[in-house]
Amino acid sequence: AKFAAENGLELVQGDAAAAEGAMTTWYAGPCSIVEGDWFDATPGALGGTFDFAYDHAALTAVDPKRRATYAATLVALLKPSAWLVIIAAEFNEASVDASLLALGPHSLAPGELRELFPDFELEVFEEGEAPDAQVVYQRLREAGVASILVRTCLLRRTPAEW
Repeated sequence: AKFAAENGLELVQGDAAAAEGAMTTWYAGPCSIVEGDWFDATPGALGGTFDFAYDHAALTAVDPKRRATYAATLVALLKPSAWLVIIAAEFNEASVDASLLALGPHSLAPGELRELFPDFELEVFEEGEAPDAQVVYQRLREAGVASILVRTCLLRRTPAEW
């Protein structure tokens, strides 16, 4: 609601009777916004499967113990030919007090992405030090993290054998 108000969008709630599970759909002009627990997301609740997904730091916010479930939920929402872009930071978590990372971000390396999405080819197409202007990275640097590498990765499903 805050985003909509800040951008002059009027939110209209969808038909609650048509909602699947604990998901609520809101409409702002031609855009649909679905509110609910990510782990409850299904193609039925979101209106189908998708050709493309963009994840900017959501996967890094998830507790590493739940990442496999997060990834499985995401893959279930994608069409077989879908592409996925993930932007994630990698840093030395051991150099930070665990309480600072309780709500994320958590470090995520390309090797773990390959494990989470084994049926996808992974290409790192941009990487560099995290910008100091972003609050989450400022907090990590103040806690003593010297290097925070941010990568933009493209994942494409590996074609099935004929």
